[in-house]
Amino acid sequence: MLKKTIKIIAPARLHFGFLELKNNQNNSFGGIGLTIDKFYTKIILKNNNKLQFKGFFLDKASYFIKNFCNKKKIKPNFFLNIEKYSPQHIGLGSGTQLALSIGNAISILKDINLNVEQIAKIQNRGLRSKVGLKNFDHGGFLIDLKIKKKLFNNIEKVCFPEDWKIILIKDSMQGLHGGNELTAFKKINEFKNKNNINLYNLTLMKLYPSLIENNFKEFSKAIYNFQNVMGKYFNIYQGGQFSSPKVSMVLNYLKKQKILGYGQTSWGPTGFIFFPNLKKANEMKRKLKTRFSSCKNLEFIICSGKNSGANIQF
Repeated sequence: MLKKTIKIIAPARLHFGFLELKNNQNNSFGGIGLTIDKFYTKIILKNNNKLQFKGFFLDKASYFIKNFCNKKKIKPNFFLNIEKYSPQHIGLGSGTQLALSIGNAISILKDINLNVEQIAKIQNRGLRSKVGLKNFDHGGFLIDLKIKKKLFNNIEKVCFPEDWKIILIKDSMQGLHGGNELTAFKKINEFKNKNNINLYNLTLMKLYPSLIENNFKEFSKAIYNFQNVMGKYFNIYQGGQFSSPKVSMVLNYLKKQKILGYGQTSWGPTGFIFFPNLKKANEMKRKLKTRFSSCKNLEFIICSGKNSGANIQF
């Protein structure tokens, strides 16, 4: 039976950084991240007699539909309703989730049967890291080792402990994007080597075991070390270790409190802090709201990891 309507709800993700930054010839960096249960992209796509839109960020949505249909040589006769959309350029991966949602919906409606990697290639997403693709596909703690050898079983899904919580530190500004982001990545091989930590080892020998063993202390240390490396590489392009001065103030305060599991997602400005349980997260949220009450543009949001990807309904 021909499907007439597709609904897709795709979660946001945090991106903690890349695994290979030096001597990289094809600009594929690998990376790690985490699917979260706050902020979603929700679309409804229907067959229609012409292309029509409703909802948020329609210019971007129009590009993704027309690009996909042009490359697959099909008519863009759809009605697209973007009911919900994660904020742009704050480190949540909203563009990739919209592109994958639209591509998947068209693929299902037209019975093309493409997988996420094929759709991402058409939509020019996941070029530097497959973290956003894994987020859409299955959620959880996201690890892209950038390994293609068939003899090695690449890590697909790592479940994030249900009790652990995250406080997001949301600023009203936007992180690096567009042409400025492209410039930064073009120059990445010119960076001086400021890293004496092997990021693959840190991921496989510290981060991964800490998640499997539910060892919050070791996980926090590993995230701190990982973020420290990212900040040293990218500070020249974002004005410091973290892109938002106000978020940086909060994170420096946490460092003084000897809390290690913090950092910035992607180019920011959104910061994050990990906690072993909801009680500790609530306690810190109250402290931060009081201490930084003069920073009117800051918002503190408690969320959890999400161990599933996009919800596709038809």
